Amino acid sequence: MPITIAICDDSEEHSAELRRLLGDWAADKPFALMIDEYVSAENFLFQYPDKPCSLLFLDIEMKNLNGMELAHKLRADGDMLPIVFVTGYADYMNDGYEVEALHYLLKPVDRDKLFAVLDRYVQKHLPEKEIMLECDGRTLHVSPDTITYCEAMGKKTAVRLSDGRTLDCAAGISALAVLLPDSFAACHRSYIVNLRFVRSIGKAELTLDGGGIIPISRRLYKDINEKFIAYYTR
Repeated sequence: MPITIAICDDSEEHSAELRRLLGDWAADKPFALMIDEYVSAENFLFQYPDKPCSLLFLDIEMKNLNGMELAHKLRADGDMLPIVFVTGYADYMNDGYEVEALHYLLKPVDRDKLFAVLDRYVQKHLPEKEIMLECDGRTLHVSPDTITYCEAMGKKTAVRLSDGRTLDCAAGISALAVLLPDSFAACHRSYIVNLRFVRSIGKAELTLDGGGIIPISRRLYKDINEKFIAYYTR
């Protein structure tokens, strides 16, 4: 499985050095590494919907829209793309916590520290714990752990999140089901639920932790009841 890394930095010299170090790190890895470079935050935002990435190395001090502003914009859109800030200034470290940055590296980038960040990223995300969804014209990184259930809406799917938000996903519910881990189960032709958010299961409906009710089809009752029991006893 390839990893696509984006470098967003207005310094060609710093981008080239980071690309070299990334190549050194990936030399003995069992997966392909793809690297895209962007010279500004605006350039990244313009291309990101069509060129999604797995990890973003982001400079902070850039003209016009700076890196921290870009990170806040991504988070405001609900995108939890992992971000590593790479900058010559330590003053922004506290701001990095606000956008849940994966790490903060000072220039010039220390080889060992960079490799440690990348190794930790791979350990956490491969196999990928996040899925990429086309929602409202954007490509978003979404953790399945934050999805309570999915509801078919014609040819699209409403993805309900644990924080109360709903994502309008362009994929149909059958296509989405393929992306979800085995903690999800279909309880109806129009619904897929995350078993970790299910409080109880009845013959005709199930109850979510927040009190929501979702119908269960007679055909799927036995299967989802067995999966529910297995999930909480393993």
